[in-house]
Amino acid sequence: MSFLHRLMRSAQPHKQRLPKVLHAMETILVEQRISDLERDRDLDWEFEHMNDAVYYAKMLALRRKLDPDLAGCAVAAQNIGRVSTGKTEGHAEAGYEPARRLFLGLGCFTPAEVEQLATAVRNHSLKERRDSPLDELAKDVDVYVRYVHGHEFTVEDELRRLSAIRLELQQKV
Repeated sequence: MSFLHRLMRSAQPHKQRLPKVLHAMETILVEQRISDLERDRDLDWEFEHMNDAVYYAKMLALRRKLDPDLAGCAVAAQNIGRVSTGKTEGHAEAGYEPARRLFLGLGCFTPAEVEQLATAVRNHSLKERRDSPLDELAKDVDVYVRYVHGHEFTVEDELRRLSAIRLELQQKV
């Protein structure tokens, strides 16, 4: 990366990163060749889930004193594995490399941020374990957005997370 490019990147406010990630993800959604009939979730659902997840991620990030921009970027890309393959099974792990390439390719994240974001994508389905604060936020947002969309939970780890998130959102700031 040239000195001029680094200088220009450092002068740009970080808040410009989320729109770039959203645009890239929307482009990936539009360019999919797998039909909705072959997918576990149709592309309209993926688009709605992504946008709702970004909204709740920014809100929870502020409450948890995390960077809302990074939180929004992580959840915007968290289902890139399912979008690419059409399959829910293993989509979080399958999303790690595409997410890493996406974040690197945008050129607005440090190498440490790229790894942090791609790891949050990979770990967001592992609801039964505890990971970094960003990973935990991505897991919680995934559960909460599915709840908002009417999903009925039966897995104990997801039910526990949902109860905790609902309590957290009821607390005054």
